[in-house]
Amino acid sequence: MFKVIISKTIIGFILLLSLVSVKGQNVSMPNIFGSNMVLQQNTNAPFWGWASPGASIEIDAEWGAKAKVVTGSDGKWKTTIKTPVAIPGKMPKYLVTVKGQDNTLYFEDVQIGEVWVCGGQSNMTYHMKYLDSGMQGVVDYEKEIKEAKYPSIKIYTVERATPSAPATNCNGSWKSCSPSSIAGFSAPAYYFGRQLFLNKEVNVPIGLILDAVSGSSIQAWIKKDTLLANPELRTKYILPKPKDANGTPSLFYNGMIAPIIPYAIKGFIWYQGESNAGDGRIYGKANIAMLRDWRKDWGYDFSFYAVQLTPRLWGVNPKDVVYGRALFREWQSQVTTEPNTGIIVTSDLLINKEEVGITHTRNKKDVGIRLANWALAKDYGQPVQYLGPVYASHIIVGDKVIINYKPESLGSGLTTKDGGAVKCFKIAGADNVFYPAKAKIDGNTIIVSCDKVNNPVSVRYAVSDGAMTNLMNKEGIAAYPFRTDTLDKVTYIAEEELEHLN
Repeated sequence: MFKVIISKTIIGFILLLSLVSVKGQNVSMPNIFGSNMVLQQNTNAPFWGWASPGASIEIDAEWGAKAKVVTGSDGKWKTTIKTPVAIPGKMPKYLVTVKGQDNTLYFEDVQIGEVWVCGGQSNMTYHMKYLDSGMQGVVDYEKEIKEAKYPSIKIYTVERATPSAPATNCNGSWKSCSPSSIAGFSAPAYYFGRQLFLNKEVNVPIGLILDAVSGSSIQAWIKKDTLLANPELRTKYILPKPKDANGTPSLFYNGMIAPIIPYAIKGFIWYQGESNAGDGRIYGKANIAMLRDWRKDWGYDFSFYAVQLTPRLWGVNPKDVVYGRALFREWQSQVTTEPNTGIIVTSDLLINKEEVGITHTRNKKDVGIRLANWALAKDYGQPVQYLGPVYASHIIVGDKVIINYKPESLGSGLTTKDGGAVKCFKIAGADNVFYPAKAKIDGNTIIVSCDKVNNPVSVRYAVSDGAMTNLMNKEGIAAYPFRTDTLDKVTYIAEEELEHLN
């Protein structure tokens, strides 16, 4: 009897091993791959996954591409599939099969087009719909959601995850853009993707991967080794004890960026900075380090377009005489020293004066459109105006300062959004006391002056935390903030104080 029992035990153990072995032969892939996905057009798109060591994997794409690969000793496999050129106006859907030794993965309704990752914090995650939590939805959200019927715009939300080491997978699934799917999706990402899709010369399937977390700090999106390698970044972001996951170095990189590398993409749009607005110059260095590291991970210099912080003042009837947040916009803009980058201005996009007291402004349509204009011009060769007026130089003539702008940023010429006088200029003499200034458009220049400054030395435009601007080119792109000085500390005279002085 004892021998029989042992025999049955051994047989059961063998059967168990057999089941484990069969299961191990199954081919699997990260969740970023799935039915309804968009693959980047005209590229060798990476495909990767897992199976048992030495397993043979065959990939067959309905457009005619095929690939074979054998897993390594660790059970991992990776190959590429050549994707075709997407034809504007054509939206074919394909079947892609990934066959292992004991199972086959079927990806249906796969489309070929343009893939963009949409990263950042709460202004990127800002929903199209109204939320009781405080996000009031975009302007005309009911109408905008109702009209969001674009089945060839595909959306994917990477679910929040915070592992201590880089993960190999994330949770999420591809969905077609519809009123029901888009209501809780990123508004700026949607408007960005829609603007690309509706351009007749582009008009191919658009894949939008939302990879953002409300309240997240930039250090949480950067690989820990990258922060450690830079003494300034290490001192700023590694040594202090973080308050929560949103500020913990590398957590969102580990859980939300690493799992989608190296899925083929065209680029990133980036809407982040609120959580780091007090960091000063170091933010610019962190942003550049993050971008360089991501590009190294993907293996190419994808496009990267960012968003400047909107105007913001705290308190009851505050005076607009502080400029820390405004200088932070300069540090945000440092990322544009890297190739294939850009940044947009949002200081004219508040829908009313009350919005200067909140973080989540509602006009996300123009944010998305301005980001898309960069992509249309730089990535797709379209003749669209993407730059607002950019300071080039100035000359001082008596008590006036004449501001010149870069020709390519002028578009059809200077104007104001509301048809009124140009706002948000300040002027100072040798004492570095900046007074609100009068500014008028004179052809392609701005003439700035102030009765209180007879011998001007410096000019600042929109370099204050609450500057709600109206200067733009006739194409509707806002002028970029600038200053002609490099001082960290100056004195501002408020508008109401100027009236008192008069």
